[in-house]
Amino acid sequence: MNLHHYFEDISFFPFKKEIKGYSLRCLHKDLTAGISVALISLPHAMACALVLGLPLSTGIFAAIFSCMIAALFGSSRHLVNGPSNAIAILIQYGTAEILYHYYRHLVGIERELVAFQIMTQITLLAGLMHLLIASFKLGRLTQFVSYSVVLGYVVGAAAAIVISQLFVFMGIPDVEGGQSLWAKGLNFLSHLNEIHWTTLTIGLGSLTLLVGLKRWDRRFPAALITFVVVTAGLYLSKKFLGGEVHNVLLVGDAGELSKLIPQFAIPYFDLRIMSGLLPLAFAVALLSVLETIAVTKSIASYSGQRLFINQEILGLCLGNLTSALFGAMPVSGSTTRTLLNYEGGAQTRFAAVFGAILVGLVVYVFGGSVTHVPLATLSAILFVTAGSLIKKKQLLLCLKATKSDAFVFLVTFLSCIFFSIEVAFYIGVCLSITLYLKKAAIPQVLQYIVDESGHIKSLEFCAKEEITKIRFIKVKGELFFGAADLFQTTLKSIAEDDTDTRVIILQLKNARDIDATACLALQQLYDYVESSGRHLIISGITYTIWTVMSNSGLVQLIGKENLFVIDDRNPTRYFQRAIARAQRLVAESEEEDTVEAEVQEKVPGETLEAVPEGSTT
Repeated sequence: MNLHHYFEDISFFPFKKEIKGYSLRCLHKDLTAGISVALISLPHAMACALVLGLPLSTGIFAAIFSCMIAALFGSSRHLVNGPSNAIAILIQYGTAEILYHYYRHLVGIERELVAFQIMTQITLLAGLMHLLIASFKLGRLTQFVSYSVVLGYVVGAAAAIVISQLFVFMGIPDVEGGQSLWAKGLNFLSHLNEIHWTTLTIGLGSLTLLVGLKRWDRRFPAALITFVVVTAGLYLSKKFLGGEVHNVLLVGDAGELSKLIPQFAIPYFDLRIMSGLLPLAFAVALLSVLETIAVTKSIASYSGQRLFINQEILGLCLGNLTSALFGAMPVSGSTTRTLLNYEGGAQTRFAAVFGAILVGLVVYVFGGSVTHVPLATLSAILFVTAGSLIKKKQLLLCLKATKSDAFVFLVTFLSCIFFSIEVAFYIGVCLSITLYLKKAAIPQVLQYIVDESGHIKSLEFCAKEEITKIRFIKVKGELFFGAADLFQTTLKSIAEDDTDTRVIILQLKNARDIDATACLALQQLYDYVESSGRHLIISGITYTIWTVMSNSGLVQLIGKENLFVIDDRNPTRYFQRAIARAQRLVAESEEEDTVEAEVQEKVPGETLEAVPEGSTT
């Protein structure tokens, strides 16, 4: 797949072609795939809202309206956006921190209302950040965050989901306030004596049924079947047994689905908490982009569809702006739903749209029944989801590939355990970028000698008597300001150590990102080489490098006769011309040395003959 997809123009009507060529066959396949996606989207949306600790509408609206908009304006035919557990846990912990520091005095409905406002502000800021990324075509920058960071965070988020849902799963009252996972886990262990055994029994039954259905046939809507069976069983138990069954918390206790009427509202911003909102919103924006790109790349490897990363980010942007205006949580690409959409035979982006519409129909037709689902059942679904977030093969690959990958993964994961989730994500991102810059700041310098026939040979394999007066040096890697000093020091040490070389040919064909600092380093290298009576030739110059060198005055300083630009019509000609120029300079240098030696031999004799007879010295 060609990398130039990063630089494609974005469009606000990417669905035009699909509308023109739409057929009944496509409609049938898209509807079939949409039904499959809808059956797992609703339980997952409700579970994400449970993780977030906010009304069910935050997850359900995201699965309906935001998913629909993101699908229409993205680029992938199969991507399904929606609520994400990893993002939900990030917002939940971030919101808890803000509430703890700024709104500790609030309780009850006021506290829930402020938490809801914080979520909408985060979602709006994340959407605006996505708009900037898409508008300036910065999708390529996500490659600087290694997958080890995402994997470490996802595993940490899975642990956070499990630990936070253990309270709901066992009916133990949770404590409020920002806590690390380590502290939350210790708090859970100290309250094991408060287990509500009826709730735990329902949770274990739901988990057993859910896992059994998934192992029996993955095509079954296991979550939906579990909802129906457990809810029916609980209803019958209440009718005939009563007792402790009546104390089991239900979905209805987290919000009334019958009141799910979307209302358009611009989020209210409290500038006092902006310092806490911005880093959290940036983490949400970056994580959602990374998740979405990972999913689109994965599904494109199956479908063969060409990717448009910035277009996908635009779809994500509009989806999250929709979430902010309708009071929903942020969305990102879903691996499970996208793969199910593809396997279901989806032909166009409208499969995801149909799936979102069907979720809405189910909610508004059967919303009253859904309120009777036990919260412990939703916790069981979240346990299974948390387990599916951890990809064993990817985890082992990350741990075994390189030491730096394993180090980044472990630091990110352990930061999730002992620090807050959003801080852990930033620790991982900063560490990943630092390691990248460390590698990028070390350009590779390879040395060769040029023989009389114009061929090059690696200096590493040359005997001392084979060394010639022309040294050919290849530079590979970044030449931005961070690498310029090392680049200059390396080349200068080569020039100082080698006294036999008369001409140095510096090839910049594989050098990248040359800037003002690198130009200054080249200027100082040229001054040193010239002052030592040698010559510097620069070859393999690309158009970009030529422009920078010309603007900085290097072309005039070094001279056009010593600079050789790559010609795409004859890609090797620059090399041949540079070698020929070096050989001429060596020949001229040898002639000058010969003339100077002859002059030095003649000058003493001529001086003696010029002394008059009889004179004394």
